[in-house]
Amino acid sequence: MTPFRDIIILGLGRALQVLAGLITIKTATTVLSPGEVGSMNQLMSLAILGTSALLMPMTAYIGRGCLEWMDAGILSQRLASYLLIILAVALACGLVVWAIQAQLMVVSGMAPVWVAGLVVLYTVGFALHTMGSSGLNLIGHRFLYILFMNIAAWGGLLLAIWWSKQEASPELWLLGIFFGFLLSSLSYVLLDRYARMTVPVRSEAPSVLPFDWKTMSMFVGPQAIAFLFFWIQTQSYRFVLSWVTDVTTVGLFAAGYMICSVPMQTFESLFNEFYSPTMFRALKGQNIEGIARAWNDYAAAYIPAVILFGAFLIGNATFLVKLLLGEQFQVIASILIWPALTETFRAVSSTLHQLGLAKVDMTVNILPVMIGAFVAPTLVYFLAPSEPLLGTALALLAAAGAAFIAVIPISCRALPVVWPIRRILYAAALAVPLCLLGRAMGAGFEELTESKAMIALVISGLAMVLLQYVMAKKWLRQGRPAAGGICEETGVCP
Repeated sequence: MTPFRDIIILGLGRALQVLAGLITIKTATTVLSPGEVGSMNQLMSLAILGTSALLMPMTAYIGRGCLEWMDAGILSQRLASYLLIILAVALACGLVVWAIQAQLMVVSGMAPVWVAGLVVLYTVGFALHTMGSSGLNLIGHRFLYILFMNIAAWGGLLLAIWWSKQEASPELWLLGIFFGFLLSSLSYVLLDRYARMTVPVRSEAPSVLPFDWKTMSMFVGPQAIAFLFFWIQTQSYRFVLSWVTDVTTVGLFAAGYMICSVPMQTFESLFNEFYSPTMFRALKGQNIEGIARAWNDYAAAYIPAVILFGAFLIGNATFLVKLLLGEQFQVIASILIWPALTETFRAVSSTLHQLGLAKVDMTVNILPVMIGAFVAPTLVYFLAPSEPLLGTALALLAAAGAAFIAVIPISCRALPVVWPIRRILYAAALAVPLCLLGRAMGAGFEELTESKAMIALVISGLAMVLLQYVMAKKWLRQGRPAAGGICEETGVCP
């Protein structure tokens, strides 16, 4: 399959998934009050803590070894072991959050049994859905990958709407969304079937990535610690803000922040889905210098793309709020430039995660998020009482900026990498007019309507796609980025 055909399949599939996500946000902020959205986001924060800290690092490790294990005929064994781990972690997380909710009521207005049940459902469904769909992508089944991603998105949305028909509540809404992940868990079964059918089981080669407890602990442990700090940096405001103000403010800010975070995270996923198979194959059998070259190519392609997409969000946040949030949430539009910047810094900083994944050493991720974990809740606590929305936005931006500053020297010490400074500056220069285009259209509208917002987003979106192509055309034409390609344009690591 050619790179351009891959991009078309992934792009169209992701577009449908994004559409489902945007309809989900719009519908949720229409049928639920800001306070109920606040409670829903608090529950989501608890649910992703255990899943992302314990299971997602293992998913990343299995993804790192997926192609090697497929070739060796042992992928099915790895998937069976992982399924048992998922069930054990889900049960443990459910018991822990039940006890926490019963004693502390950290999720406002929700019964402990609902909190525990939803966390278990999310942990099982999301973990199986993520491993199954991403595994299908890695072994080359792009269409199936896109299909199951959309089953999760659209299935969850339809179930949430159906169960909320009689009486909308955060519990029933999340029950529908989480069941969407469970529907998509069929991808895990299909991945296991391909693993059994494609390659006959044979003895594991000495060079194949190991799957023992010691190796897994060395990989998962640092990543779990890093995610705990990352969770504090990015999610703890939902609880701190509730303590210093109220859960309604949490709902307002969280809904506004999603306008920036959901598109950015979707863009990141789309890019990595296209690039990851190439990067992982480039890493096979490489020494330190080869790993560094693979990361250099990745960073030179990824960072400029993120900068341009961040500029699109900054310039068009007002239009996104008009289209995607209910009337009760429109007041958040005035501060969304700061969450857009925050998401851009966070996305660029995620290159360190890819570096750790390539090196199979996730300890490199700990210090930056540790810094962010200290800055974010501290500043929210001090700034939010006087300026609940703006203060929280600036606190998260400061945390993301501090973490990004730490990423650069850490990456250069971990591997002999070269940051793509010239391409970053080029992308920043292109980002300025892209951002100003959206702001100028916003200033030119006397009264903003949904139709005007849609027209503005289409114009800015086309401009963004054109600029993305300008930045990406060299490595796209190469098909598979190679050392000495786009990295020739990079600068020197500071």
